[in-house]
Amino acid sequence: MTRIAKFAAVRLPLWLAAASLFAMMLLTFVDVTMRSFANAPVAGAAELTEILLIMIVFIALPITSMQDRHVTVDLFDAMIPPLIIRWRDALINVLFGALLLAPSWSCWKGAIRTLGHGEVTLYLRIPVGWLQLLATVGLFICALCMIVRGILLLARPELLAKSQDEALDSIPGDAL
Repeated sequence: MTRIAKFAAVRLPLWLAAASLFAMMLLTFVDVTMRSFANAPVAGAAELTEILLIMIVFIALPITSMQDRHVTVDLFDAMIPPLIIRWRDALINVLFGALLLAPSWSCWKGAIRTLGHGEVTLYLRIPVGWLQLLATVGLFICALCMIVRGILLLARPELLAKSQDEALDSIPGDAL
């Protein structure tokens, strides 16, 4: 993967999600502090927190799926042959990827309707449709990543082993 493509596909979304998380942390800290000491909460803090949470989830979800970093329970994997684990993982990826297409389509329809009506948030008047489009794109890319990952697990598992090693090598510092 070229440096620009890697930046656009992985690094930039991770930085955006991290910046959103930091902004949400800072906003919560300032809101609680101002509410406690000055009895003056930050105006629209609840709406901004919701928006930042949407950004964190739907920006990071495709990357999590692409790198197979979802939380999993592997209590019985030591007792199951690797071939069966690979087939199970492939089936799970394809099935859940296909299932994610339904909420993606639903978000798309809702976003088009919401943008057409010009719906905005109650307090800050931020257009809701753009957030729904972000959710749509995040869910759709996540679904595609899972489906492709499932197919590759069956057809070319060596490609995933290589990409998994590269993904782990790309994590900065002692994050592991």
